[in-house]
Amino acid sequence: MNSFNKADLPGKVILSGADCFHLVLDKHAEKHGAGGNVMRKIFYFDKALSFEKIDHILKSSPVIYWLCNITLVHGNLFKLPYWKYTGKGNEIILTEHHSAIENEIPGSILTRDITIRSERFIEADLVYYPSGSCAFIVSWNHILLDAKGTTLLFEHLNRLSSGMPQNMNTFFPGPEKKTGIITYIRNMYRVKKFVQTSARPPVSSVASPMQKHTGGSTCTKVISFSVAETKKINENAFRSGSRFGPALYLIAGCSHVIHFLNRQRNTAGDLWLPVPYDGRLRGAAGPLISNCVSFLFYRIPKTELENVAQTVSCLSKQMTAQIRDGIPKHYTMFLDMMRHVPLWLYYFLISRTNRGVFASFLFTSTGDNFNELRSLFGEPVRNINMIPALTFPPGLTFVFLKHDDALHINIAYSPDVVSNNELHLIEQKIKEILPGNY
Repeated sequence: MNSFNKADLPGKVILSGADCFHLVLDKHAEKHGAGGNVMRKIFYFDKALSFEKIDHILKSSPVIYWLCNITLVHGNLFKLPYWKYTGKGNEIILTEHHSAIENEIPGSILTRDITIRSERFIEADLVYYPSGSCAFIVSWNHILLDAKGTTLLFEHLNRLSSGMPQNMNTFFPGPEKKTGIITYIRNMYRVKKFVQTSARPPVSSVASPMQKHTGGSTCTKVISFSVAETKKINENAFRSGSRFGPALYLIAGCSHVIHFLNRQRNTAGDLWLPVPYDGRLRGAAGPLISNCVSFLFYRIPKTELENVAQTVSCLSKQMTAQIRDGIPKHYTMFLDMMRHVPLWLYYFLISRTNRGVFASFLFTSTGDNFNELRSLFGEPVRNINMIPALTFPPGLTFVFLKHDDALHINIAYSPDVVSNNELHLIEQKIKEILPGNY
């Protein structure tokens, strides 16, 4: 079945600093009973895909095979944590489902966890619908793949489908450049001071300070815009001052929605938001495995939430200053250093720094990564959705995904944080703000 040489697979891959931060989020999810750190990508097709064909392609992938045959080796002061290739011969499990409701994803998929103790770190499902259409779902532990990594994974699967040659050197991270302990320590104080200043209390979160998670369930909602509406949103973004793509405008729109919701609850205040920042070189073909993200940190005073353009200007100044000062690079170095800290102490330090508040809400955008992905396995893709992992608190995550020039907002939320009425309010305000007339 396998068309690759297993001897070429790396026996050891060291976790990046961002990978280890996701170990902290994994511990955070376990503590609050909020589900695992699992991401899911959903591809919809107008016709039923062949189970045998998809199963063969997936089992022909060296990357997927490696993800099914590794175990986590925890680090210590002198040894970095790493993924150890076990060579057990596990293959990915592709499960077939039949749903009576069009486009619905069975609950058995959505509630299935992939922990750091799992046999496999990636799973796949095919769901067939009465109309003859289907959905392909791939689920993975976020510790191993970031959003750009999944883009590279699906490009890899398309190359497999077409019989094109593979370059395994781009799949896995290369050797790291060593950093001296003095440099690490100086950088740590710089980053610590910056983050503590940025996240200083009081910060208003969508979740109350004493919020408890009761169910362990992750609810989802997709808000879709047409191609014409997406064009209008992009025009609004440019007019509002979001000059480097629409991301700052989208962040500002979500911030206004959360501020409105918090005012309804009489809890409005400053918002604090860490936003992922891709650390790969522009146009880089890898690595596919490993999280290669840093963060930009935004504090939005409630006085800067009077109108969207004002908020975009506030965000733009912070983004420019942080990139100029090399904050993403410094934060990456800080995350790399924290790999030497025991996980329990790492979690304590992160929680204590922010007094238990990871963010007012969470935001990420896949940009144009999936916009041009029109086919998978040689078949036309009708639509793409994404179900993000739920970090609780705050218990509300917005993921912006663009496909075929149409924008989709994939929302993951805890019903303990957002009620049905509030979710309706969030959807209403988003549809009012983003494509509005300015």
